[in-house]
Parts: sequence; C-alpha cells; structure tokens
Amino acid sequence: MEPKPVEKTIKPIDHRSVHQICSGQVVLNLCAAVKELVENSLDAGATNVEVKLKDYGTGLIEVSDNGCGVEEDNFAGLTLKHYTSKIQDFSDLINVETFGFRGEALSSLCALSNVSIVTCHKSSNIGTRLEFDHSGKITRRVPFSRPQGTTVSVQQLFHTLPVRHKEFQRNIKKEFAKMVQILQAYCIICTGVRINCTNQVGQGKKQAVVSTSGSSTLKENISAIFGHKQVQTLIPFVQLLPSEEVCEEYGLNVSALPTKLYT
Repeated sequence: MEPKPVEKTIKPIDHRSVHQICSGQVVLNLCAAVKELVENSLDAGATNVEVKLKDYGTGLIEVSDNGCGVEEDNFAGLTLKHYTSKIQDFSDLINVETFGFRGEALSSLCALSNVSIVTCHKSSNIGTRLEFDHSGKITRRVPFSRPQGTTVSVQQLFHTLPVRHKEFQRNIKKEFAKMVQILQAYCIICTGVRINCTNQVGQGKKQAVVSTSGSSTLKENISAIFGHKQVQTLIPFVQLLPSEEVCEEYGLNVSALPTKLYT
C-alpha cells in the first residue's frame, strides 16, 4: 500500500531564507559577481581597477579601485537590499547613467558569502574596514589605512547554499572562462581605465589573467587584450551621417540626429 502524501499548510518563508533564495537569482555565478563589483568601481569614477582571485574565485574574489570611496553616512545602507545612491524613484531610470542602480549586488553577495569592505572617501583622512553578516548588517567596523577608493572582498561565494556551492566548485574552470570573457569586454570599452586581473591557485604565484594600461582608445585596449596582430586584422569604421536626401526620404529630422553615432 502506497503511503498517502502528507498535506502541509502553506506558510510564508522566513525573511532570511527569502533573502538567500532571491539573492541567488541576482548573483548566478562567478561572472555575475565580478561584473557587479567591477561596475561599482567604474560607477565610482575609478581609473584603476584591480581584480584578485584565489583558486579561480572559489576562495576569494577581491576588487579594489581608486574611485571616490564611500562616505561614512552611507556605511549602514551600503549592503542593504534596494539601497542605492544612483536612483531615488522609478522615474530616474530615464536619465540613469550608471551601470548599476537596483541596489541588489552587495546585498546579494552578503547573503551568499562572507563580505568585507575597506573604503576611504575622498573627504576622509583614513579608511574604514567594514565586516557584514549575511543580512547585510555591519558586524565590525575599524579604522584602516588605505588611499582613496574601495576594496570589496568576497570569500567562499555560495557557501550559504550547499548544493549551489558544490556545483560552483565542480564547474569552476568553465565559470572562470566565462568571467574572463566578460572582463575582457570591460577592458576594451573602458578607455582611460586601467583594469588588471590576477589569479592565485593554492600557495602558487599570482598569474596575470587580463591587463590594460588605461589607454585612451578602443584600438589600444584591443591590442592590450588580444595582441597587435589581431588589431591589424580589424576593419576601420568610418562614420557618415545621413545626407539631407536620405533624411527627407525616411522622415528624419537632421537637427535631432546625434553628432556622434559611434565613439
């Protein structure tokens, strides 16, 4: 005789579990974690971004920059869900000029890993080291010497989700390869920004993954990532605005057209 299914009452999931479950949909993999942190650095106006990984990102993901840093008044909301300085309401999305604006990345990383942040705002004389619990609340705060900018350290990504953590470790080489591809894209498009990434396996030496020198052109960045030979195979892009005849034919307003279609 087959056992009868046990009827269970529908109940709300506790707040902490909800946070962990939803966070797993924001930071899906290593690529997403690194992407979110690098974008935060770029939004902070950084011209130098250092990405350090240990064991391909399973042990540590650390992103350090020389951006504007975080003001002391913003420490409490830094890693809370839907807290952001980039928008205030939905209407702001029309004019948003930053990579991030949802206020979810750091909160999600806190729920999925052990997060600490060292930051020094441009108006401060000394930096501060902050440690957070999995809900994004500050558990420890101490003065810490560092120049202007921010360093975010993420240890043991996905360790709060055992099944996801095991899968993450098992596929880390594939995850790492995808992360390198997305980082290369940022290295190419971000002119005037030096981006450097290293990986250290065990107690071995740090190995360079990608690196740019902060060049002012896309062409130089492409050369830094893929080599000079690859640059020689590129086809020049010539920008031509549509003529008055074309604008008239397709009903385009000449004065409303952007002066630069491609930069």
